[in-house]
Amino acid sequence: MRIILARHGETDYNKNKKVQGHSDIPLNEEGIKQGKEAGKKITDYNIDIAYSSTLGRAFDTARYMLDNSNNKVNKALDVIKDKRLIEKSYGDYEGISFTEYAAGLENGETRGMELDADAADRVEEFFKEKYRENPDKTILAVCHGGLIRSFLTEKGIKKVGRGVIINTSVSVLEYNGDKFELIEFNK
Repeated sequence: MRIILARHGETDYNKNKKVQGHSDIPLNEEGIKQGKEAGKKITDYNIDIAYSSTLGRAFDTARYMLDNSNNKVNKALDVIKDKRLIEKSYGDYEGISFTEYAAGLENGETRGMELDADAADRVEEFFKEKYRENPDKTILAVCHGGLIRSFLTEKGIKKVGRGVIINTSVSVLEYNGDKFELIEFNK
């Protein structure tokens, strides 16, 4: 199974360097533009099934990407929301500045935040289920930077630092039911 893994477009929280997590913050004007432009990144892929997080910023980005991919197959797809693709919960950090978040982490304060390992496990479970259903398909999964970072790092696919996954970046993986192989990263 080929996985096209993408991060949502910019929101005002991204722009203002605030932690989002499960907060359902919509795309801003720049995020909409990014989503539309990101359609070019998936034009060469005939995507069979499209999924997104249940949060609006990811769902809307997926729709913009598909609608602007210049690929008739992609444009015809519906986007299926799945709660396992939601951003990791940042607990009491949600809505605060990145600076305060970083300081809290440095002091060992979790403030009810979901563990990276737990977030990675639910994404892995999602991909394993989709592989059992569609082993020879290409899927688009639009979700969130923290979740992508947690998944890639915790599952030993690629060590990724905080803040590295950029808005509307696309990473491509191959999954054979046993092992994930990273083909492209953060394009």
